[in-house]
Amino acid sequence: MERRKLSIKFKDHSHKQSRLSSEVNELIRGLRDYRKERFAFWENVVGEKISKVAIPVKDKKGVLFVKVEDSIWRFELSRRKEELINKLNEHLKKNTIKDIVFI
Repeated sequence: MERRKLSIKFKDHSHKQSRLSSEVNELIRGLRDYRKERFAFWENVVGEKISKVAIPVKDKKGVLFVKVEDSIWRFELSRRKEELINKLNEHLKKNTIKDIVFI
């Protein structure tokens, strides 16, 4: 049996890998920008301080899922849940938010 050497051009391989990496990074940036645009109202409603520690990640059937920095903020925001729901619906001018889940 004859063994053949495989000729791998590492320059080509690393170039392809860097292109893929840059495309993935660009996709992630695009998703972040989309999320910022989709939930642009959040900072206006809750204020700058809360928006730095709590970020909405999705809205599903009237339930807003908000990622919170730590358990202390999660507890504080859960105590203010009704107030936040009312403010959000008032700002959106419709009763679309039925509940908020802090994760």
